Amino acid sequence: MSADELLKSRILTTLGEFTGRVSAVIETAGKRIDINGNARLKSASTIKLAVLLEAFRQVDREILKPHELIPLHPEDFTEGSGVLFRMNSVKMLSLEDLLTLMIIVSDNTASNVSIRTVGIENVNRMLEELRCSETVLGREFMDFRAAAEGADNWTSAADLVKMLKAVDLEGFVSPDSRKRVLHILKNQQLIANLHGRIDEDAEVEVYSKSGGLPGTVNDAGIFEYRGHKVYAAVLLDDSPDNHTGQEIIAEIGGHIYSWLKAQ
Repeated sequence: MSADELLKSRILTTLGEFTGRVSAVIETAGKRIDINGNARLKSASTIKLAVLLEAFRQVDREILKPHELIPLHPEDFTEGSGVLFRMNSVKMLSLEDLLTLMIIVSDNTASNVSIRTVGIENVNRMLEELRCSETVLGREFMDFRAAAEGADNWTSAADLVKMLKAVDLEGFVSPDSRKRVLHILKNQQLIANLHGRIDEDAEVEVYSKSGGLPGTVNDAGIFEYRGHKVYAAVLLDDSPDNHTGQEIIAEIGGHIYSWLKAQ
């Protein structure tokens, strides 16, 4: 059995243990493992990857500046994931700092301010350009009124892989913006999912964005190891508990790492 066949077999076995809904895509240089890749599931915070990309596209067009200071008003502070809600003395942050907090600790306050700065309609227009047909940014985070009215954020594993690959797509963002995007994704602090079976001192680099809701565990990332690259996205819904979902995604990340080491 080839390394590619072994990777697919291991991933299918791991996902075969899960009783909920799955959307997963793992793409290497020559192979693609697609398990319900186009299934539309709740994005949770993985949609923040789209906000990050559109923000730096606007930086490239000189609509926004990375170091532009953006004020934070009392009504901006949002509960849920992140740290800003607990830091009352913060009155303004640069756009790049907001985007960093949005990704590395999934800060909802930073995310909502970033969304308002970039524009929901612009994020969705970019997603259409990338042909991410199952992905939509329908509302801000912790907006329970919008959620009650049916607005939500959706994506698929296939679309998340398209977004990850767009980072490397020539002309999609400038070389400087690409470097900034990867730097932010690489500094991810929430590492229970795809990173979960990879030692901190391992040579592999992982650039990722995870997301979670009760019963929903998602992660998407780029793996790089000695010149080899893997794009991966795994979305799990209807999980009996989030720890179960995290363990499954961590196991898949471990399989990807084993594949990389075998190259």
